[in-house]
Amino acid sequence: MNDTERNHWVFRAHVLDRAGALTSIASAFSNEGVSIDTVVGHGSEVLAGTDGSVVLTFCCSEEEKDKMVRKVRRLSKVTRLEEHPYESQSLRKSAKILTTRELKPIDVVGETTFLTSELIKADANGWRYLLAGSPSDLDPVLARLETAGVIKDIIYSVLSL
Repeated sequence: MNDTERNHWVFRAHVLDRAGALTSIASAFSNEGVSIDTVVGHGSEVLAGTDGSVVLTFCCSEEEKDKMVRKVRRLSKVTRLEEHPYESQSLRKSAKILTTRELKPIDVVGETTFLTSELIKADANGWRYLLAGSPSDLDPVLARLETAGVIKDIIYSVLSL
């Protein structure tokens, strides 16, 4: 791979649940000029034996990613770091969307699988759905629905498994 080639990456940082954990991670990225695309965090993960975790996505070269691995692992509030290519089959992406119409099963067919699709609420504003699947299956479905003008609003995140 050419180091100037930019790819999407996902980090899951296990962190001490202390003030400034997210800020220190964001500062490390900012200091290196690498923009964070999405961030999802939550506190205590008793079963995982950690205080909390921060999952973030970003785009950069492999060389920049390796530098970020070293920087984030050195942060005092980070106890462990997992790194994944965005296309990893171990990742699942969820999307909460507001649509202009009710979705049909054909709307949520991925390239290789059916996506998880749940109607959350329908009202005068539209239909709210939660969609989930691998990023490589979900992203093309979201793009197709957006191009067709079906999506009115979208909030999504990437979660590692």
